[in-house]
Amino acid sequence: MFQKLINILNDLRPKQLLMLAGGAGVLMFLTIIVAMNFLGNEEVAIVPEEEKPIVETTAVVVAKTNIHPRTIIQESMLQMKELPVDLAPEGAIKSFEDVKGVQVRVSIFAGDILTIQKVFNDTSEEGFIGTIPADCRAVSINVNEITGVAGFARPGDKVDLLLSEKSDYSATTMILLQNVPLLSVNQDMGDSMLDGVNSAAIHNPTIATFALPPQDILKLISASKLGEIYMMLRPANPRSTYVDAMEYTIESVNAPPPKPVREPEPSYNPTPVIPSNAPPVNPIPSIPQMPATPTVPKIEIIQGDQIVQSASTPSANPTTSALPAIPSTPPVPSSPVVSSPTNN
Repeated sequence: MFQKLINILNDLRPKQLLMLAGGAGVLMFLTIIVAMNFLGNEEVAIVPEEEKPIVETTAVVVAKTNIHPRTIIQESMLQMKELPVDLAPEGAIKSFEDVKGVQVRVSIFAGDILTIQKVFNDTSEEGFIGTIPADCRAVSINVNEITGVAGFARPGDKVDLLLSEKSDYSATTMILLQNVPLLSVNQDMGDSMLDGVNSAAIHNPTIATFALPPQDILKLISASKLGEIYMMLRPANPRSTYVDAMEYTIESVNAPPPKPVREPEPSYNPTPVIPSNAPPVNPIPSIPQMPATPTVPKIEIIQGDQIVQSASTPSANPTTSALPAIPSTPPVPSSPVVSSPTNN
């Protein structure tokens, strides 16, 4: 059939082919017009769209940039954002004027919604004392660029404290305290450290202030009198908050050999135990004391070759008796008369 149609078309003249093509075009045109008229007379059913529920929104203040603690809020740090009422947190700030010029209490990151709890401080917590935890106290120690981690420790970081003690021939280092909050360095509390820029005071640390419970403050002050205190800066996300207590001692090669240890001798004599059935021990009889006789000095008076007076026995009444009187001038013995020879 199809081959016969092709043979008939091949037998037609060009004029006949043009007339056939024109008739076919007119027929197609008429078909299109009839179809459009038919479709235009039909009613098109319009399906109404479902009504969307109306969501009530509110405008809240959102941080445009990161805001560090104890920073004075400026309007350039904030922006307004529409949120559904159900998603707005309690105490959300809804006006720039409510927070402009106020010092924030905690860190606020970009995109956070500002709330009363984050922004406003109590009157009793303004200034430096607002950074001290309720169960802690602030204490300061001397540090330098070596013990202070070369100035890399900044206020708000957590550090561990070491005690290094040196003797004549050895040195000992031990972990003293762990996870200690660093409040300030050289009276710098971190207000000037915006956008990661360190202040000049932190580059040359001389005084570090920590927040510690009172019992740990006593431990830190006593340890600072024994040796040198070093700070260890903790990472942002440590694997563990605390580690086991560690201590290391190194001996000098010049240390003298240890002395031999002598066993101590017992410092007491055991008391003999007397059995309960032992016979009583007779006490040692006391020896009566002899009355003491007063010692009388022996006095002798010698005149020439004779003893003139002697007193060696006490008198019956020594208070009234007296020695015989002694003549003041001894008698002069008479000399023998010597007759001179006569000359006859």
